[in-house]
Amino acid sequence: MISDEVYEHLIFDGQRHASVLAHEELYQRAFVVSSFGKTYHVTGWKTGYVVAPSALTAELRKIHQYVNFCGVTPLQFALADFMAACPEHVEELPAFYQAKRDLFCDLLADSRFTFTRAPGTYFQLADYSAFAPDLDDVAWLNG
Repeated sequence: MISDEVYEHLIFDGQRHASVLAHEELYQRAFVVSSFGKTYHVTGWKTGYVVAPSALTAELRKIHQYVNFCGVTPLQFALADFMAACPEHVEELPAFYQAKRDLFCDLLADSRFTFTRAPGTYFQLADYSAFAPDLDDVAWLNG
């Protein structure tokens, strides 16, 4: 099983991230993929990691050596230095992202868009029918 948990810190409204790592029976047969890039706002660095039992990581390393395209040592040292200097960063991420989501939603609140504040992302799905009730999305965008 592969569990993509690169957005593990994108949680709002007091919710907690649910990881397969919290369940022994799942952990024993899972690869959990995470991202330093997403967590530390350096997505262009393409630096991530996998957590898995040693038997699974032994198999992963057989493949990884042929598909890795961007393991830049200075960037890895920079991340390690930042993590050591700012350990609070990870704990502050949910509030950081929630503030961005809340600001965006608050700014939309007085518009003619209607929406339900999405609990697990800063992206929002807004209903535009108040602007053009008879047009589908493509027709509305094409004006």
